[in-house]
Amino acid sequence: MIQIILSQAGGYQDVVAYLQQQGAHVSNMGPERGRGSSFRGKLSILAAMVSPKLWGVRKLWGSDDIVLLIGWQALPILAMIRCGLVKRPRKLLVMACFVHSVRARRGLNLLWRALRFPGMGFIAFSKGEGDNLIQAVGMAPQDVYFHLWRQELYGFGGAAAAVEGDYVFAGGYSNRDYDLLLQAMAGVSAPLVVVAAERNHVAVPAQSRMTLHLDLPEAQFESLLAASRVVAMPLKSQGEACGQSVLLRVLRNRKPLVATRHEAIEAYLGSDYPGFVPHDDVEAMRATLERAVEDATFRKALSDAIMQAESRLAKVGSPGEEIHRFLLS
Repeated sequence: MIQIILSQAGGYQDVVAYLQQQGAHVSNMGPERGRGSSFRGKLSILAAMVSPKLWGVRKLWGSDDIVLLIGWQALPILAMIRCGLVKRPRKLLVMACFVHSVRARRGLNLLWRALRFPGMGFIAFSKGEGDNLIQAVGMAPQDVYFHLWRQELYGFGGAAAAVEGDYVFAGGYSNRDYDLLLQAMAGVSAPLVVVAAERNHVAVPAQSRMTLHLDLPEAQFESLLAASRVVAMPLKSQGEACGQSVLLRVLRNRKPLVATRHEAIEAYLGSDYPGFVPHDDVEAMRATLERAVEDATFRKALSDAIMQAESRLAKVGSPGEEIHRFLLS
């Protein structure tokens, strides 16, 4: 029997629905989630990690079962297994637990090392995450599975919503370098629309052509992305999986993208994507954004590369099938 433990209802539906069709049982340790909800905050994640519902896992599986832990409630559940409060299953995979801070990663690595046991593995969403688990946590390579993240996302307005506006759009919350973007946009002729979180602490410069939205629901987020001329993705060099949910929205709206080079994004676009710029390079970001805004030929080249990446991703197959294969291997 496959047991799936979620930290939020409605997450990873591509995976969960498929596994349920194969007979898996699902338990939610966190809040319910509506289709129009906004992006989830850290307090909600922490609440799921200490939820009294966690005690319910004690009778969910036996020693012959397979368990998929999705989200940060994996930490307390693994601790309960190590303490003998919960039976150790035949196989257990942890998914969707990655960090961007170097300090946080060091602490998390110590926890994973202390809590791991035979039959435990990880599903990594980026090469960096997988390499860290093997090199720093000591996981065997065969116990770390790479999954090209392609979760179902709410908010798609259809092909008609993807129009070419006059502004640069930037959005997302984790591992973003908005300070660099604001410096770069000072020399770009187009307006800037940013959708960030309050915790990003983005300040609107005086006398700028910038509009800032905070914590928008996903549908509004995507409608602004879809109506832009160019999408900018300024990423910090640290971090593991990042930018992928925004990238999937870029792909399905076929928007030209200018992004900081990051291995998590290269996995989708390829290392030769023409819209990549180096880390921490304000001038390169400025020049590439200005070219994308003003040069229709370059903009089309970016869009064509995005469409090719979208086509490749469509051929990868069902995420649910892939996770199911990992669980049974």
